[in-house]
Amino acid sequence: MSDNKQRNPNSIYQVVYHERRNYLQNITSSLLLITIIVVTISCVRNNVPAEFYLKSDLEFLTKDNKYFVAYNDSSSSFSGGLYQTTLRHKSGIHSAFSTPKSAFILSTEIAEVYRDSYVDIEVWKQGENAHLVCVLPETKDYFSTSEVVETDTSGWQKLHLTFYLPPVKEYYQLKFYVWNSGKDTVYYDDVSLKVIKNKPFPEYSLPAFYVELDTSAMMSLMETRIKAFKAGILQSSEDGDWVEGFVFADNMDMKAKLRLKGDWLDHLHGSKWSYRVKLKKEFSWNRMKVFSLQNPMARLGVNEWFLHQLMMSEGLLTTRYGFIPMTLNGRNMGLYAWEEHFVKQLVESQNRREGPILRFLENALWDTRVLDDKKMMNNKKTPVFQAAAIEPFASGKIAEDSGMFQQYLIAQNLMYQYKNRLAKASDIFNVEMMAKYFAMADVFLARHSIIWHNQRFYYNPVLCKLEPIAYDCYSDIGLEDQEKNSIWGFQHQDLTQPDEFIMIHELFNDTVFSKSYIHYLTKYSNVDFLDSVFSHYQPKTDYYDSLIKREYPEERFFKSNVLVNAQKIRDLMPAFEKQVNEMKMENRKWKNNPVQNQKYDSVLPAFFAPNLVLAYKQKVAGDSCLLKVKSFFPDKIIVLGVGKTSKKLREIVVPVPDLNGSCNGIPAETSFYVNNEKTNYLFFSITSSDEVFSIEINPWPEPNGAMSPYQELISTFPFPDTSIISKVNGNKVYVKGGKNTIDHPIQIPAGYVVNFEPGTTLDFIKKANFISYSPIIMRGTPDAPVVITSSDFTANGFAVLQAEGRSQVEYARFENLNTLNYKGWVLTGAVTFYESDVDIKHSVVYRNQCEDGLNIIRSQFLTEDVTFDYTWGDAFDSDFSNGLVLNCKFTNLGNDAIDFSGSTITIQNVTIDKASDKGISGGEMSHLTVINNTIKGCNIGIASKDLSVVDVTDTKILDCNYGLVLLQKKPEYGPGTLYFNQSTIQNPQTEMLIEVGSMVIKDGTEISGSVKEASNLFY
Repeated sequence: MSDNKQRNPNSIYQVVYHERRNYLQNITSSLLLITIIVVTISCVRNNVPAEFYLKSDLEFLTKDNKYFVAYNDSSSSFSGGLYQTTLRHKSGIHSAFSTPKSAFILSTEIAEVYRDSYVDIEVWKQGENAHLVCVLPETKDYFSTSEVVETDTSGWQKLHLTFYLPPVKEYYQLKFYVWNSGKDTVYYDDVSLKVIKNKPFPEYSLPAFYVELDTSAMMSLMETRIKAFKAGILQSSEDGDWVEGFVFADNMDMKAKLRLKGDWLDHLHGSKWSYRVKLKKEFSWNRMKVFSLQNPMARLGVNEWFLHQLMMSEGLLTTRYGFIPMTLNGRNMGLYAWEEHFVKQLVESQNRREGPILRFLENALWDTRVLDDKKMMNNKKTPVFQAAAIEPFASGKIAEDSGMFQQYLIAQNLMYQYKNRLAKASDIFNVEMMAKYFAMADVFLARHSIIWHNQRFYYNPVLCKLEPIAYDCYSDIGLEDQEKNSIWGFQHQDLTQPDEFIMIHELFNDTVFSKSYIHYLTKYSNVDFLDSVFSHYQPKTDYYDSLIKREYPEERFFKSNVLVNAQKIRDLMPAFEKQVNEMKMENRKWKNNPVQNQKYDSVLPAFFAPNLVLAYKQKVAGDSCLLKVKSFFPDKIIVLGVGKTSKKLREIVVPVPDLNGSCNGIPAETSFYVNNEKTNYLFFSITSSDEVFSIEINPWPEPNGAMSPYQELISTFPFPDTSIISKVNGNKVYVKGGKNTIDHPIQIPAGYVVNFEPGTTLDFIKKANFISYSPIIMRGTPDAPVVITSSDFTANGFAVLQAEGRSQVEYARFENLNTLNYKGWVLTGAVTFYESDVDIKHSVVYRNQCEDGLNIIRSQFLTEDVTFDYTWGDAFDSDFSNGLVLNCKFTNLGNDAIDFSGSTITIQNVTIDKASDKGISGGEMSHLTVINNTIKGCNIGIASKDLSVVDVTDTKILDCNYGLVLLQKKPEYGPGTLYFNQSTIQNPQTEMLIEVGSMVIKDGTEISGSVKEASNLFY
């Protein structure tokens, strides 16, 4: 959610709510005067039922002619009877009018409206500057709208105001009226006021998502909800407030944990609450393990779904998103939006390798919201941005996995660089994805997603860079108003932007980013592109729009808004592009840094302390560890000790460290040693309170912005390196011919073509590596191959990453290589091609010393007449790729011969001899076509798992322990399928091992699986 949720007066969903949730921050003296006036002319309704409906067509008056009678309830009335007129009318023959001198009419007062109720008010009007207003005097909430939601053929316009009464008190007093704020006469007709206690939801004929919770679980959620309303906001931890339950969907009964989710309290209105759902280990739904269920209008209905689909089609990471009816304990709850959470399935389902997902922790921000709501801040400031710790999702898993831990250390320093503007965008991010992210936010009015605490990042372990994960594109407030700045990059000219955008400015100091941003801004704002995508998604957009409108009639797809905004972008683009091309923005310094020049609170309530104090394990040595504590709290901090849990202090720190109060956003710091075995939580107090606080200690060092391994390599070993490069001619790079010994890393930047002569030998020693961001051309010959070797077996691999243009490798030999393993940047292949198309012919991969001999990821490839021999692990591993494997040989392999995941591959005329595990393996929705192959002496001949389809024809499987194995390895996938036509299995120990749900179709005959939990036999 945005931390600056201001109502946009031009929004299609505008409802002016001068206080964002429970309390009015600033009611001007004029509004107070209005309320006083209205009280004196209101009709008061007492002893009302929990639900009621008042409606008047302004035809009938009380005997004294002062009030309009509600025709469905003669005991209720609206003021302004003296202003009845026949000059205009929508229905009947009468209406009411107001002038500047009689600005407030049609008022009514309800003395007692039950809590947890919805109030819905409508009036039709002719004239300008009319406002529909409702005041809750006791809580000082003020609601108003002047937005027209409907116009009839006679020119009458409808105003519609709806709001919710939270469960913080038993009853509310309600005062309603219309207000003419202009200079002309306004006419009104057909006024109605409805109070709904139990809001009904439409029934849908679609398959639903069922949630079943016992009484204890429901009571726990209710208690959490009431606490949230009393606090003014819902703050949930990933570890707390969960309840056990069952969910049912797609004919599956699943055990789950649930908790309430959301920050703003609109997620908890009425009975339609938002939930985070975490399925137990063996279950998944829609190939997700953790996801949210929430009100569709919390993200502006179908608009969020549309943009997520478009982002995915453009290769930009985003959460999977959709709609489904929900039932809670047998009660229909209407339509919900479901959204994937930030776990590994998110990136894996979008063809990325698992890596840490990070965010800026925002708890202190929500503390300020609580104070704002309670009118306690007095417009002072709190260093929430500076104190926002960098935090991973699934922190427990990261702390326990040494590989993920190292990846996270790199990732958090990259985020620290971003936050503090310490490096160029192109050195921190996969710049193409970052440019797409910002361009889409501009064109599709989705800047809500780029507010600092809404940003999420995936650490790409192959590139050693961050990628954005776009989500939370819209809020319930409506579309962002970008009328004055349709191109975000132009805001770079304003050096006094708000704090929440401060780190974004530095992106546009990098011309590499700005030019990529311009490219995608041009693409996405193009008329033909927009026509194409709107047309492509229209059937589903219309369908979901119709479903949502049944419950939320105000739902509207934003196509027209986007088209208008795109035109503005096209108009501004030449000037912006000229500015970037002239490099007027590169390396600009900020004249006025809003963060550094801000004046902060010198006094804060005690409850701020836990979210303004941070603790890190800086160093672990044996049984002890060095803790670092930072405080952004203005009061003095007294460290008491540490403990294994948040409930009990186990070790007292002596002498007692203390920290003086933070001053103007500059933290106080201290460090000390403690016993590592007892150090999960830090206990401390503050001088202004007797309360003892506990916070979780981050089990990693504090980020300091240290260079990433990628950044270190490109800065330490610049291009061109004359020890290996003979010349550079335009965009052509020539590697030295003959034999060369390389004892340091080699980096080739993007924008070139790297040429190797026949007979070239590169001997990489002392952990040297070769990384090229440009395509390579190796044209060896049978008598003079290109040889990439390592005489001391330490070479850190040969990698081609994100090269534009297809690499060509002929008559090459890759031998004795290990993989890249440089200060936490670790790949798996001795030879790696990532997002780099390649043809490899007549070549050899021999005696590699790492997990994969050849690893091709997110690429198109051809491997023809390639020999893989004596590999330590897998010979050929490909992920998320398309390709051909033709006439290749695999012998003496330490693990799999061919292991393909998420790929579409044809394997033909291949010989596999002696693979310690699988001959051919298809996983994670792969589609393999296997023709005329021989597989001999393997543990498993062919495996199909996790929704893969393997189509085998004219293939022999000889002397394998298992001929065919089909199973489901990961719960978020499903069973495997294998077609076995005109093929044979000879001399197996087990011909076919097929798990329940999987299937072999042998020459047209279906063979269903009968083995339960087959994956336990192999993994």
